[in-house]
Amino acid sequence: MAERPSDLLKRLIRASPLVRRALVVSVVLGLVTTTAIVVQAASLASALGSVFYRHDARVTGQVAWFVAATVVRAIAVGLGEPVTARIAAPVRRDLRRRLLGHVERHGPGESVDATLQLATTGVNAIEDYVANYVPALVLATTAPMLLLGYLAWRDPVSGLIVVISVALLPVFMVLLGLEAKERMQRRWADQQRLAAYFGDVVRGMGVLKAHNRSRHAVEQLDDVGVALGRSTMATLKVAFLSSFALELLSSLATALVALILGVRLLDGSLRLSVALAVLLVTPEVFLPLRRSAAKYHGAADGIAAAGLVLDLVGHAHVGGALAPPVSPPTIVLDRVRVAGRDRVDARLVSGVIRAGEITVIRGASGSGKTTLLRSIIGQGDDPGSSITVDGMRLGELDHDQWQSRIAYLPQDPRLPGSNAREVLAMGDDRLGDELMREVLSTLELTLDLDRDLGEGAGALSAGQRRRLALARCLLRRPTLLVLDEPTAHLDARSEEIVRRVIASLSMTRVVATHREFDADHVIDVERSGANRV
Repeated sequence: MAERPSDLLKRLIRASPLVRRALVVSVVLGLVTTTAIVVQAASLASALGSVFYRHDARVTGQVAWFVAATVVRAIAVGLGEPVTARIAAPVRRDLRRRLLGHVERHGPGESVDATLQLATTGVNAIEDYVANYVPALVLATTAPMLLLGYLAWRDPVSGLIVVISVALLPVFMVLLGLEAKERMQRRWADQQRLAAYFGDVVRGMGVLKAHNRSRHAVEQLDDVGVALGRSTMATLKVAFLSSFALELLSSLATALVALILGVRLLDGSLRLSVALAVLLVTPEVFLPLRRSAAKYHGAADGIAAAGLVLDLVGHAHVGGALAPPVSPPTIVLDRVRVAGRDRVDARLVSGVIRAGEITVIRGASGSGKTTLLRSIIGQGDDPGSSITVDGMRLGELDHDQWQSRIAYLPQDPRLPGSNAREVLAMGDDRLGDELMREVLSTLELTLDLDRDLGEGAGALSAGQRRRLALARCLLRRPTLLVLDEPTAHLDARSEEIVRRVIASLSMTRVVATHREFDADHVIDVERSGANRV
């Protein structure tokens, strides 16, 4: 079911209280602008009416009020966008910080590229949503009500016509808005799919060329781009249709009011000053609605992205305050929910990971070994209530301190940095060259620390990259070492080296593998201590 803009705004305010500032400023400026509109219309209509009935009438006061109201309105309108834009910038930074915090705790999800786009383009679009659409939405909510009250006071007949016209707007706008919402979400999904697919094609271009499939991949990329273009055009069609419906209804309402005012002026039942004031205010009732509709479609990406970002940061688990153990921990798994790759066949896994020993998590590919590892290090969906560390529930531990005690080697480790020194240090200046060389020597990996490794250490073989990533883990001197398929892509000799190094360590070690591996304990996610749910 499509989420209403007001509900999305409420969620955004709860997630980032800074949005409330933009809302308050928008309300104040909206009230000032609306009051200025009423004063403008009343003073100008009074001046023209006085001059029409009496050519020698003094209208200095009315003109002064009109000029003052015009200046105030210009200032309020001029301040609106710069002020809200200045407030929206901290909102962008706050949401991006919280989104990156969620990624740090739970990982980037199924697609790194889609998450990257959400954290960059998506969050920037939310800033535009807060800076432009939120003020327009507030003005569209407050201004018409005040102006309708003024119309009903000056001329009940005209006020009734405008009220009926405004009441018809939701009927059209809800129908078109729901369709636009669905198309915007579809467009954003296509945009994320294009970003993810483009990243996959670029990273795998070498393999694609080797198998003579690069042209096919580019053609598929074109197809995804064409699908995005079609969804964009479909969204624009709905946007233009809704704008046309709003413009048509507001024009008809204004024309009907003008026609009735003209007839009543001819039969003498209405004063000219009242008719002019009503005629000047009537279009202003619809103007905020038209602007908010235009801003709504302009902020379409922000609206779609805001829902996704809030779904992530709004349910982010906040860790506790307990300090984790400084010595190798004993970890107890008590019916931890583990879902396989298909996310259908879930299991409840139990077992004990003893301090200073090697525990192997065994299971077939896609059985949920990685999911279990991510739960252990605090990056899974399980809040930690079913995992205890030295008797303390994982969810009660200080998350940052717990992460500092862990070294995690994923199946596909990222190796950012231009040379081996940067890859190993990961920004930690305390690590000296001698220590780095010592760890590399332990793994029998001969590398010049200043050697240019290319993007993602692409100059190295898959086995070398895996040993380099393991060396980076060992340099952290963790109390808990978590390894996901550490012997993948290794030849027999390199695999034996890695096995020997892991066996010689003294910290708690958890190894996920579907191969045979020397271990003190084994937890089989498909059999031992595992129950299907």
